[in-house]
Amino acid sequence: MRPIRSRRRLRAAMICTVLAVCLALPAAASADSGSAGGGTAQVTVGTDVHVTAKVAAVVDLSFTCDAFLIMDWGTGTLVESTVGHLVFGGVTLTQASGKSVTVAGADLPEGTPEAIVICDGATIQTRSVTIMASTLPWKSGTAVASARVQVYSDDFSSRDLGESGPVVVKLGK
Repeated sequence: MRPIRSRRRLRAAMICTVLAVCLALPAAASADSGSAGGGTAQVTVGTDVHVTAKVAAVVDLSFTCDAFLIMDWGTGTLVESTVGHLVFGGVTLTQASGKSVTVAGADLPEGTPEAIVICDGATIQTRSVTIMASTLPWKSGTAVASARVQVYSDDFSSRDLGESGPVVVKLGK
């Protein structure tokens, strides 16, 4: 009876190995294709934030994006393109006031002519985002801001992503 058990174990081990390989191949292929043409956008937040009437804070957001490699269907080769589309961008602002914390955010408008950007790794794109206070009014002093952007190539086949991380900013009039 022992030989039968070992054959079953061997068969089970072989089936598990084949299943593991079959499951790993699509994951490796999608991971490889997801990284092709993807770059990083460098995002910074302006440290001086203008507050109007205690309810509107204007935060400046700057970013650069790398050139994209896109397919030239006429020649069948990859060519470099500096035309990008700012698909998403937004800023979150957090301020402590006594024992309370105010958190609010706003997104950049989509689909406007300003959404077309130059992605050459050097040209700095600057946008202003107005963030309305949600619970408590904004007060002069310090706060923390973070920003993020997504820029896609002209044919939307690749993208650059970026985040600024938390940055200490100064709110004032």
